[in-house]
Amino acid sequence: MSKAGNKTFFVAFLLAALFVTRGLVSQESQIDSLKRMVQEGSGDSTQVNNLNALSVAILQEEDISGSLQVSRQAGELADELRYLKGKAYAEKNIGMAYYYQGDYMEVLDHWTKSLEIFEAIEDSQGIANMANNLGAVYYSQGSNSKAIDYYLRSLSIAEKIQDTLRIASALLNIGGVYGDTPNDYDKALEYFNRIPQYLPALNEPQITTSYLMGEGEIYLLQGNYREALKYYEDALPLTLNTADNTDNLTKLGIVEFKMGEKSKAISYLDQAFQIAKKNNQQLQMVQTLIELGKVYQNDNFTKALNTFKEAESLANEMGTKFELKDIFEGLSIAYANQGDYTNAFKYQTQLIAAKDSLFNVETDDKIRGLQFDFDLEKKEDEIGLLEQEAQIADLQAKRQKYVIYGTVLGLLLVFMLAVGSYKRYRYVKKTNKIIEEEKNRSENLLLNILPDETALELKQNGKVKAKKFESVTVMFTDFKGFTSYSQNLSPELLVKTVDYYFSKFDAIMEKYDLEKIKTIGDAYMCAGGLPFPTKDHPYKMVQAAFEIAQVMEETRLKPPKDIVPFDVRIGINTGVIIAGVVGTRKFAYDIWGDTVNVAARMESLSEPGKVNVSQSTYLLIRDRYNCEHRGQIHVKNKGMMDMYFVNEKKEEPSIKAKKEKIINI
Repeated sequence: MSKAGNKTFFVAFLLAALFVTRGLVSQESQIDSLKRMVQEGSGDSTQVNNLNALSVAILQEEDISGSLQVSRQAGELADELRYLKGKAYAEKNIGMAYYYQGDYMEVLDHWTKSLEIFEAIEDSQGIANMANNLGAVYYSQGSNSKAIDYYLRSLSIAEKIQDTLRIASALLNIGGVYGDTPNDYDKALEYFNRIPQYLPALNEPQITTSYLMGEGEIYLLQGNYREALKYYEDALPLTLNTADNTDNLTKLGIVEFKMGEKSKAISYLDQAFQIAKKNNQQLQMVQTLIELGKVYQNDNFTKALNTFKEAESLANEMGTKFELKDIFEGLSIAYANQGDYTNAFKYQTQLIAAKDSLFNVETDDKIRGLQFDFDLEKKEDEIGLLEQEAQIADLQAKRQKYVIYGTVLGLLLVFMLAVGSYKRYRYVKKTNKIIEEEKNRSENLLLNILPDETALELKQNGKVKAKKFESVTVMFTDFKGFTSYSQNLSPELLVKTVDYYFSKFDAIMEKYDLEKIKTIGDAYMCAGGLPFPTKDHPYKMVQAAFEIAQVMEETRLKPPKDIVPFDVRIGINTGVIIAGVVGTRKFAYDIWGDTVNVAARMESLSEPGKVNVSQSTYLLIRDRYNCEHRGQIHVKNKGMMDMYFVNEKKEEPSIKAKKEKIINI
């Protein structure tokens, strides 16, 4: 997400919260007043409205649990009164509390309910508000297409009801989403340029500032520095004495430097640094120092070096990865300009490491976005399952009704009883079949998540005790170069490729009676010797590893359509682990212990197409497999450890050779 997108999103979403808080003069006095009105209330719709207002006021004080409690009270009273508008706002406020907790699935659940109620009562303002907020959630999770859909819907409704504040915030949000992608910069400008017509009537400095800074950012990214300068200069009076002033001055300094006005650039950047320092805005201090270092880079090497070093010290205290990357690059150039190539190489190395780290973060964000979409689809499936259960309950109620009717009619006419009994038999058969199918489906879903023994224990006791296993073999696999490939792949092709390989791996696990534990991105984790202890799990795991390597090699030589070939690294370790089930709503079977950590290190220190095992595994398999000693290799947090490549399975000696061996003995 671009900086412009980040900023626009924050401002616009904050406006959504301000819709219900505008006019509060003193938060504490407002809370006390609302509590008094609630205590004196008579359980009517006004009481619901007061509870909703109180929940918002409490949330502004960052008391999330207190806000949730009051919002739920409002929702329960609204249900009793059948007061739909009050119920809609209660669901909205519950969702807002979960938003502050970062539980976005709960946010979507409650805000979707709120939107549905607003739609049912044809409350256009409520619909526009919730569509805007839902768009913000999807945007924050990387689902830009869904975010645009909701923002456009909010904009359309706001335009119909002439709600200028909501129109402007929707236009800001849409421009922010399009501002994330270089190919959509023109679209971003198209929506930003529709905002000025609403600004005079609004008289909202924050919206005006967001518009000017957002449009200036797009022009800056496009390289249209004169236009960018105009918008940043227009924003400057509005940002005085606000948190945005430092960013505004920094952007002005960047633009002036791009236009060759070095002295003006230094003046703006010095002002930005002093204000940031005064207000203890440490991140802005670092960003301003970076830009100052760039200005000094060409003709004042010493000052550039000192400026970047000061920025490095602050950035290390804060742990800001994005800024450290720019600092390392600046320091590398500064030292090179002074002829200090040792330090230049040192910072060039740190720059490469920082870029790799940031790329991994971006890839994790992409995968997390895909995971969010997957969780959303799974939740929709769960809702569908609940609806089916409701249908089954309805069928059962109807069946009971037919039984009663049949009994009464049977007292009147034997023939009608016979006909009714026959119909009842067919209906019961059909209903029982549905019930049995749904029961089997639920059990199969549970067995797909947990081992058989663990699933049985969970069904019987409602929980699963953690167990210690003295000897378990753990394997990790990872695709070489996955992160670099994934940057250029579409989400559909990425998910299809990973699913293709992991489906093959799952079949191998089933073949050797091994237990798949979980997948994390492109990593696959499995274990042997649990949930039932066995003695041959090291051999089975090694043989499974060979077959996984064979699958990858065959795919590389002859890849199927739309499947990206990868090399695989494999690591195996054997030892003691703890296994159990975590979670209370979405169960997950997992394993822990030093054995797991060492197995992960075996994989990361392996080579493509190789099976790398620890000494503990080697001692168990050396009688059946030819292994190549790699020597001792340093392992993070473990020190030096012996490692072995498993090359091939040893040939079984012939009967004659066995006899000769016995005679020799």
